[in-house]
Amino acid sequence: MKPLQLVEYQTNLPLQPVKKIEIYSFFDPFCKDSWELKTLLRKLQIEYNPYIEIKHILLPTLRILTKCQAQSTTEDDNIALAYKAAELQGRKKAAMFLRFLQNETMTKNDIITRDLLMQSAQKANLDLDTYTDDIRSTHVTNSLKVDQHIAREMEVNMSPTLVFFNENYEDDGLKVEGVQPYAIYTYIINELIEMGIEKELPPTLADYLTQHEMVSESELEIIYEWPVKILDRELKKLKLKGEIEEVTYNDAKYWRKKK
Repeated sequence: MKPLQLVEYQTNLPLQPVKKIEIYSFFDPFCKDSWELKTLLRKLQIEYNPYIEIKHILLPTLRILTKCQAQSTTEDDNIALAYKAAELQGRKKAAMFLRFLQNETMTKNDIITRDLLMQSAQKANLDLDTYTDDIRSTHVTNSLKVDQHIAREMEVNMSPTLVFFNENYEDDGLKVEGVQPYAIYTYIINELIEMGIEKELPPTLADYLTQHEMVSESELEIIYEWPVKILDRELKKLKLKGEIEEVTYNDAKYWRKKK
């Protein structure tokens, strides 16, 4: 885990957050730490949903774009272009698209293929005709250039990185590099909001598993913060009811809604 780095700086970007706190999440689709941070971001979204808005931005460094190109044979299986094509149909759908793609690759270490991307796009309810047109269009390459501009403006050079802004655009942003303890992120949110916050409770275990299709047990431990024995007991209850099933890959345990 990398040391915490908080950096204050001015930006000329026209930020227009809808909610109290806007968080820019810069990620590398090939970076394990980026996927680890996504669990903490999901927890933030659950507990602070009325107060924050998270924007996921592909960190378009030369290394990442080169790797995206190296693992692909055409535009159709380039994950950078695929993500930007999905994002044209909305950030929420793009986040779902990445989530489903992660479910397919994190457990099996599969090479990203056109079939995997299309399956993930379908599960995320993307318009497939529009998606296949967009992935070959200049829109996605222009969108990648915008991401490069944002990264330069915020002086982001590593993945993952979060940049926090409050709704006062004249205030400096706070940049946090690497994966940090969850309490660091909640502290920043509380400091930026400067008001009492009542955290939201997570959904039921069954609902969470339904929403996210397949979840690692370590993720559930972070989201619910239950003692291991209690989490195991609740998972076994759902398993006995036939609602979920256990899947093990590479000595890691995952749970998913039973098909």
